[in-house]
Amino acid sequence: MRRLPELGRRYGRSQDRPGPPDYIGVGAEGSGTTWWHSLLLAHPEIRAPRERALDFFGTFCDREMQPADISRYNEHFPRRDGAIGGEWTDRYMADGWVPPLLRRVAPDARLLIMLRDPIECYRASYAQRSAYRVPGDRLSMTDAADRRSYASQLARLQRFFDPDRILVLQYERCRADPLGQYRRTLRFLGVRDDFVPSRLRSPSGRAQALAVAGVRRLPLAEPVRRRALARLTGPAAPAADAAALWPDLEAALLTTFSPEVERLLELVPELELSLWPGFTRTAAPPAPAQPT
Repeated sequence: MRRLPELGRRYGRSQDRPGPPDYIGVGAEGSGTTWWHSLLLAHPEIRAPRERALDFFGTFCDREMQPADISRYNEHFPRRDGAIGGEWTDRYMADGWVPPLLRRVAPDARLLIMLRDPIECYRASYAQRSAYRVPGDRLSMTDAADRRSYASQLARLQRFFDPDRILVLQYERCRADPLGQYRRTLRFLGVRDDFVPSRLRSPSGRAQALAVAGVRRLPLAEPVRRRALARLTGPAAPAADAAALWPDLEAALLTTFSPEVERLLELVPELELSLWPGFTRTAAPPAPAQPT
């Protein structure tokens, strides 16, 4: 029994200290954030609470956050010297009252955002809600559209955090180049960027990781999950397997999201719009040539 304190000192447990998080993932819902955060947590210098996503600030829409609440939040992030701690709750960015509260609890934190084609996010949300809808119930999707107003949400965050403290990732780029985008994320967080998680060290591991990225956030019935997995790791499945959006609805969504995507390009110039093909078709045409 007398050796336990010595073991604690050896492995750093006795030196764990709570404090404001070093990073907070704030969005966006349905964009593979659970997958990406799990890869980050494989890094030996990154720690997170057991819950990983605390959803801590939801209650403060109807009551004021007190100093005791801040202390309670910080207690979730004990870490030893040389390690960083944080969490990733993908709805923080969408809830308008959260950014100023983030500034209060962790003014020096770095913010992580993962964005996905808003049409595809809507399609996935529609498929999920349809799968679990009780017959006869009306399906409401208004919030699913509102939560894809990425540019407005990012601009709101930038009122409270310097843009240099916000990393915007693109889900499609992370799937196409997971190692490159992983190292980019590590550099942003200030930890060594030569670490590669086991799931990204081999082609089979990368295929498995990408499969998880595609289906973890969509807990559909098993047959639907298998078809989704097959689309990622095997031959292409028929288009009928995907949640179909009828033309009028898709056109309306493009009308809704296009101004947000255009503004997002101004805020995030490195965004690859070619990975969101619906919006490349709606991009403004080039100005006509001036007569000579």
